[in-house]
Amino acid sequence: MTNPVRWADSEVKKTEVLVREMVDDLLRCPAERKEAAAREALVKLRPHLKAAVEALETIGRERPLTNEEFVRRREFMLLVSGLRRGDYK
Repeated sequence: MTNPVRWADSEVKKTEVLVREMVDDLLRCPAERKEAAAREALVKLRPHLKAAVEALETIGRERPLTNEEFVRRREFMLLVSGLRRGDYK
């Protein structure tokens, strides 16, 4: 059987990498294209963000979250909630 914490941790790390890549891409994006590019990137990231939040919840059921994991969960939840409010349709 697969270790749920190990699986969840890899899901979180994958999402962290995707968010960093998105930020790097946006930093290189021309100013006039930045807002549209941010919307597009966040829409693409949404399923990964939701999976990472679920993964952190899995970890939290197995053991207490570290401070870093707690911060990641909050950050990912903020991004997902921004998408829900319609900020990035």
